[in-house]
Amino acid sequence: MSVLEQVKSAPMSRVQARAVALCLVINLVDGFDLLVTSFVGPTIAREWGLSPSQLGILLSSGLAGMAVGALFLAPLADRIGRRRLTLGCLALASLGMLAAAVAQDLGQLVVCRLVTGAAVGAMAASLPVLASEYANHRRRGLVVALITTGYGLGAIIAGVATSLLMGPYGWRAVFVLGCVATAILFAVGVRYLPESMDYLVICRPRNALARLNRILVSIGHPPVESLPQAVPASRKVALDAVFRGRNALRTVLVWIAFTAAQMTFYFASSWTPGLLLQAGMSDQQGVSGGVLFSLGGVTGAVLLGFLAMRVEPRRLTAAYFLGAAIALVLFSVSLGSLAGALVVAVLVGLLLNGSVSGINVIVPVLYPAGARATALGLAVAVSRLGAVLAPLLAGFLLQAGWTPGSMFLIFAGPAVVGAGATLLLARESLPRATEGGPSAPSGPSGVAQEAATQGVSSQVGRDS
Repeated sequence: MSVLEQVKSAPMSRVQARAVALCLVINLVDGFDLLVTSFVGPTIAREWGLSPSQLGILLSSGLAGMAVGALFLAPLADRIGRRRLTLGCLALASLGMLAAAVAQDLGQLVVCRLVTGAAVGAMAASLPVLASEYANHRRRGLVVALITTGYGLGAIIAGVATSLLMGPYGWRAVFVLGCVATAILFAVGVRYLPESMDYLVICRPRNALARLNRILVSIGHPPVESLPQAVPASRKVALDAVFRGRNALRTVLVWIAFTAAQMTFYFASSWTPGLLLQAGMSDQQGVSGGVLFSLGGVTGAVLLGFLAMRVEPRRLTAAYFLGAAIALVLFSVSLGSLAGALVVAVLVGLLLNGSVSGINVIVPVLYPAGARATALGLAVAVSRLGAVLAPLLAGFLLQAGWTPGSMFLIFAGPAVVGAGATLLLARESLPRATEGGPSAPSGPSGVAQEAATQGVSSQVGRDS
């Protein structure tokens, strides 16, 4: 048994638990930094006289930056390490938030949001794998589920902060708060954030053995005399497996479902406060709607994790998609009632975020073990297009005269498409693992456990 396997088979130490908790808090602050414009955007639009299409550009800028960061900054983790990448991105995100607080026009603010989004996108590839590597096998599924709630929790805090700060201090104070919180986390990370042990073993940077031994001693394991042997998987072989035979169909269906999930989720998370304002509600009521949407999203991700242990995840995710489409239709007809709209906002967030989480659960077990990382990484990259385009499309449609209620009806369409693609995936038989590995699990519980313990954590490491 290798030293890494020994660590992951043993009970978690206090240092490991602290590393996981720090990753979760950083992910939470990333969610704040990324989604804060959903809450302050309508106020900025009024102050600067922005059109709906310009507001859509502002709301999409952070998401576009996130895509750039995931594609171009995240791969640096294999050269400089996940710890250094995360710390560098925390510093970059803090500077981006500070610059946003003093921006004087839309162009400057969009650039600031692109910078912050790029930093968040790079961290999105490093934090989950770092957390999952410091969790043991028993806790890994729980850790991955908790990490996925970070953005939703950050959005909730962004909404609360907007309610408390924007009235007396203005929208710039909300960005200042994000800057300060991110800078504090940078300082804490310098002291307490460890490097990935898997990175040290596989990439073997300078002084890798000494750094690995310091980590092993800190978590209560004896040092080793040499680095364990590690053979990284071939990306060419993985790509071939993703697009060969029946897997080519699975890949297309996954891309359709994931893009639909990202499109509907980021439309609703970005525009819900603004659309509630346009429907005649106050600033505070619009912010409350956004907070309740995010609260529902956190609940939806956790609930799906528990349900996936009992229900086949592909059919469960299709049900989430269909439920989200129905909830969006209900939202469109409930805008005339404050109480009804706020209740439905929770339901919409629960079902939309659950759909996104469901795709993350089912994708890893659709492919052989050696191709899972590449398959999910490609799906995430492709689906970013939907995340970026949805807020932009909503802005242009609003400027063309579409009503807030009609917007939710329009985006119920992608949810139905996602349900159809996921149901087609449910008809596909699960592949066997690559040669030398275990067969794919059967049954709902096996599928969920396999996805949580092997697929999700490994894919993020490969992406970064």
